[in-house]
Amino acid sequence: MNLQVFFADLVVIFGLAYNIRTVALDLSNTGSLSMPEKEKQRRARVAAYEKGQARIEAILDAAAEVLISQGYKKLTLRQIALQAGITVGNLTYYYPGKEALLKDLLENILRGYLDEMDRIVDASGDSPEDHFVAVVAYLIEDLHTRRTTRFFPELWALANHDPYAAELMETMYADERRALGELIHAINPGLNKQQTRHLALFVSASIEGMTMFVGAGKKQEGALQSMKEMACNSFLLLIEHQG
Repeated sequence: MNLQVFFADLVVIFGLAYNIRTVALDLSNTGSLSMPEKEKQRRARVAAYEKGQARIEAILDAAAEVLISQGYKKLTLRQIALQAGITVGNLTYYYPGKEALLKDLLENILRGYLDEMDRIVDASGDSPEDHFVAVVAYLIEDLHTRRTTRFFPELWALANHDPYAAELMETMYADERRALGELIHAINPGLNKQQTRHLALFVSASIEGMTMFVGAGKKQEGALQSMKEMACNSFLLLIEHQG
């Protein structure tokens, strides 16, 4: 017999035996836990995950409140931690730097808007026009909340001084415009991609521009309902006759 082949076969045999023994020990250790103990471990993992998620939500809410009530210049990790009622060390366990926190904050806000837009479309009749008008009405009515009136102008100010914030803000608005573009193209399928993008940009910019005039606490806030009706009618006419 070739000794080299013989020793090679021994290595394979011993390797298989080792692997079988390892698997058997793992199964033995797992099997030693009773069902209540296994369930207790599972609950502990779920609780740790849920606690972490709750802490992240609290941090993001605190960051939004700092931006709204104190302005972008006060948006520091120390101030956010103070608002959240935790130490800076606890905050940096979840967010080592402000950039990651800001990214999650904007994604969280965008996700809320997009989810609500989807819900509105599902509940607003059958025609594309009904869907579009319902979404535009929601976005304009949202301007009347303190959170929106204060948050977005502070975000714009921050973006003027922070390139990373500017990049995140553009990504957020691009996603919103993409959703608006889908509604617009459903009304007028004859529009090409550029026309659809420009119309979505016009609608978004027009709504955002109202913030400083009819937002919560603004001098002209009483005109918000009239502005909403004019905007919906004007946007529809523009979409239907474009192209």
